[in-house]
Amino acid sequence: MRHRQPTAYAHSRPFPVTVAEFLEYLDFKFPEPEPKAGDTLDTIMFKAGQRAVALQMRREFEASLKRKED
Repeated sequence: MRHRQPTAYAHSRPFPVTVAEFLEYLDFKFPEPEPKAGDTLDTIMFKAGQRAVALQMRREFEASLKRKED
């Protein structure tokens, strides 16, 4: 079975296999939105929602690390 062609991120690096690498991938894939002239409110809100999910996943991961330390 052939693998699907990787995304732009994966052209230079393999797909992440650890949680920390996956969070780095999400930061790359869904950066802080920078609205452009002509973007609709729906587009801006969609991008903001994508980023919010990436940030929430990072917060949850960091909280889990703190719980391990306690």
